[in-house]
Amino acid sequence: MTFDKDEIEERVDEQAEKVEERLDHIPDGQSMPDPEDMLLASAKKFKLGIVFIDINDFSDYSSDYPEEDVLFMLNLFIPEIMEIVRDYDGYFEKNTGDGILAYFGVGEDYSSISETVLEYFATVKYSLANHINPTLDDNGIEPITISGGAAIGKDIHISRIGKHSLNRRTAVGTTANSASKLEDMAGTNQYFVNEGLYQYANKEDGWGEYLTDKGRLEGFTWGSDDSGWTTQHYYNFNGIWADTNTDNL
Repeated sequence: MTFDKDEIEERVDEQAEKVEERLDHIPDGQSMPDPEDMLLASAKKFKLGIVFIDINDFSDYSSDYPEEDVLFMLNLFIPEIMEIVRDYDGYFEKNTGDGILAYFGVGEDYSSISETVLEYFATVKYSLANHINPTLDDNGIEPITISGGAAIGKDIHISRIGKHSLNRRTAVGTTANSASKLEDMAGTNQYFVNEGLYQYANKEDGWGEYLTDKGRLEGFTWGSDDSGWTTQHYYNFNGIWADTNTDNL
């Protein structure tokens, strides 16, 4: 393989032309397209809930325990939280190594999306406390703690990005960035959500009653033509199912 400037230039020019053509008119989506059904560089717009889940201090965990234990833990935890995504009719984008990114609420209204995202968090907590960590402990493997970040918004672009066999479905937009930042900010057993999710959550007899204001989320705004919000706070979700074993969280 040699460095060929002309080949790189030709490749980039061809890709730019293809991208411009396929992004010229981006349709609104009511159903999540299968990656194989999307043209490369194409996109659709959605209103969605985007969720990041990660294992806390994964680098330290990987360094402190045998590789076989780490592999056992990952192959127990990651598939289970992926299955819960499917239980709530969500869509899995990627495994980040020690966590996942998923979408919820395709074709639903904001209120339904908010309740689904919060219930997903509560169900992940239940599975971790009642099944995953006890199974790890039974096998002599150190239990884990996790954190999450979630946001809802409109005009989230789902695009198939890459080349040929090297591609994946990817969420692009402020909502995705906000969810990622919230997960980064969340500490052990914390689940942070954005202003939009809080505004539409059922705070009377739904999961929204378990949201606590944590202050202003700097660097992001929340709003649309009908919202009227120009800034956003972020909120911690501490809701759990009644039979969740909190000793294992």
